[in-house]
Parts: sequence; C-alpha cells; structure tokens
Amino acid sequence: MIKNILHQIWNQRWQNSWIFAELLVIAVFLWMLIDPLYVIYATKAIPDNYEKEDRYFIELRCDVSAENNLDVFRNILHKIEKMPEVENHITTMLTTNFNGNATSVSDALYADPDKQEGMHVVLAFHYLWNWDRNALHTLGLKDANSGKLLTLPENINPATQILVSKSAAINTYGTTEVIGKKPMEEREIIGVYEDYKINDYVEPLPSIIYLINIEEDWFYSSLSNKIIVKLQKGTDRRLFAQKLNNMLNEDECGKFIEEIKLLSIDEYLKNSSTSKIAASTLRPKFIFCSFALACIFLCMLGTFWTRMDNRRSDIGIMCSMGASRSRVVKQYITEALILLTLAFATAMPIVLHFVVTEGFAQPGVCYFDKECFTPNPEYGVNNFYIHFAWVTAITYVAMLLITIIGTWIPVYRATRIQPADALREE
Repeated sequence: MIKNILHQIWNQRWQNSWIFAELLVIAVFLWMLIDPLYVIYATKAIPDNYEKEDRYFIELRCDVSAENNLDVFRNILHKIEKMPEVENHITTMLTTNFNGNATSVSDALYADPDKQEGMHVVLAFHYLWNWDRNALHTLGLKDANSGKLLTLPENINPATQILVSKSAAINTYGTTEVIGKKPMEEREIIGVYEDYKINDYVEPLPSIIYLINIEEDWFYSSLSNKIIVKLQKGTDRRLFAQKLNNMLNEDECGKFIEEIKLLSIDEYLKNSSTSKIAASTLRPKFIFCSFALACIFLCMLGTFWTRMDNRRSDIGIMCSMGASRSRVVKQYITEALILLTLAFATAMPIVLHFVVTEGFAQPGVCYFDKECFTPNPEYGVNNFYIHFAWVTAITYVAMLLITIIGTWIPVYRATRIQPADALREE
C-alpha cells in the first residue's frame, strides 16, 4: 500500500506542493512557538530539592518606628522558639529571601582567593541563627553528600564560616568534598547542600549561605524579616495560627505588630512578587500561543478538508470497487502523514540553523544576570541535544494529531457517499 500511496503522491505532486510548503512553514513556526513553553515547563519540572511538609512562613508587618523595636523583635523570636509546636525556626533577611522574592544579592567564590583567580558568582543568602545545629532543617535543605537533612557541625563560628551549594562547590573546586576549604578571604566551608529553586521560573543556581548571630544588631535595620518555622508533625495549622496570633498580640509585642500571616511554602510562593510578576509576564505569552495553536489547527484542518473534499470522487470510486471504509481512511491518513513527515524533515535543518545561530528561548521570568550564571548541564533544558529532541518531538506529535484529525473527518465523511454519486461526480 505504501508503494501505491507514494505513486499517488508523485502523480499529484503539483497539487501536493503547496500543501508541502504550508506544512514546512507551519513546522518552523510551531517549533519556535513550543520552544519557550518547553523552557518554562521544563524549568518548573526541575525538583525543588528541599522539603516543604510542616514548614510555614510567619510574615510580620511591624511598626518600624516603634520604641525599642530591636528588643521587641528579639522577644518575638524567643517567644516563637519556645512554642511547643515549633520544632525549628530560622529568619530570612529582607534582601535575600528563602524561596521568595527575587534578589540581586550575589557574592563570589575563588578557587584561589589569594590570587583572586577562578572566580564564580553565586547567590548569597543570609539567615539569622540562634545556635541550633538543626536550624537548617527548617529550610528542608539536603546535604549534597549524604542526602539527609542538612545539620550544622558543632562549635562553628558564623563570622568566618559559610555553607555552599553543590553546583557552587563543583564550579569552584570540581568536587563536593570541600569541607574546610576557603573560597574567599577568612571564610571556611562547613557544609554543602543540594541546589534548590528559589521560585518555579528559575533553575537552581549556585549559592552560599551566611549565618548571622542572633545577637548582632546590623540586620535589624529593616524589620520586614520573615520567620520560617518547622512545626512538629501532626500540628493543626489553624490552631497554631490562632495561638500564635494570641501570643504575639500580648504586652508590647501587640503594639509593635500590625499584621500576622501564617503561610505555607506554596502559598508564600504564590503570593510573592516573583509569582505575580511571572503571571503578568507569562499570561500574554500563553494567550498568544493558544491563539496561534488554534489558528494552526484551523489552517491545517481547512487545508486537508479542502484537499479531501476535492477527491471525493476518488474516494467514492474506491468504495465502489469494494474497498472498506477503514482501508480508505487508513490510506488517505497515511498519505497525509507521509507528506507531513517529509515537510517536517525538511523544516528541521532550518530550525537547527536558527538555534545554532540564535540559541534556544530564554526562561520567561528571570531576575538574574544570565552572563554570571552558567546553565547547569545536569538539567535537560540546558542540554542542547535533549532540549532540541524534546521540542522537536512535541512539535511533531502536535502536527501529527492535527493532521490525523484534519484528514480523518473529511475522509470519513466522504466514504459515506453512494458509489453512483461518486461516479456521477467523476
């Protein structure tokens, strides 16, 4: 049957040439349309690499002009720490939130800090530390070497020690076995954690963590810090929120606090400015892509519908010669798929040339200088061959489905005509 179909395609080469050209243009356009969508969803599909269960943000909107506000804020932290429902807690800084708003705060690691050689840019995160070795359990971060929740070593000195992410360690030293190394002046590495995503729209980036002594005053220059708590397993969130609200509205704390919110990690991400900006940025893209896909579908459907409608007489003759309806449908769908495959194969060198010269689509939302952070090849979205193969496969399958639907409907409709009517049209 394939031989007959190829012979039929060649005999009608002039009629098929414009369909071939249309499919070629659609293949190129659709590939370019799907590429940015693939980048967005492939980035969102990268694992978070931290645990979310029983972890919440306590957002406090405070009166920064209140008298003795530093002492009051310390008192709030101590009260939260003593709550029996709280297993661990830690506080983020205004400019470097955990999994929250975007930050431009960065630092540099050096393979040789004395000569300032081998520099690698990393994101810098600061956390207020209360000398609890399990404080980082609150963030749900995992040790890059053991895979367990990250625990701090004993007798550490926050003023001279840091923790680095897996990719930061590998970029700088080529290994995660870096405990004790000094990638910056007077800063020693005491732990390596798995890279984690700060939002759904940016892949995990190399980073470092600074721990700040709870008794130091400099970080209190802004009192919009966010307290993260890890609750005991089985704690009722609603009851805890009510108890927290009652406790923090007592004595001088109540005069200092203007609003209290208890948010899960997912709720916080959804309400963060990053997610809101992402939604406003991506929504027009999705609308345009949806409209373009609808137009492509209607265009291809109309093309194949018209093509099959003009060949109703051929279909009717095949039926009059005893061909079954399923055989007729199969033959014409196969013919359409061969045309599609030939056009698609011709379009791919054009697409490949564009990708090699211009590159793939960039993430829809990213607040970081892309020149400072080399894409991690561990993620498929950054691997040239995997990226190209996925977008090509998705594009081909999408065109395949549209072609099958666009061919099956008119062919099936045409097989219902009576042989006499078909011969009359002939």
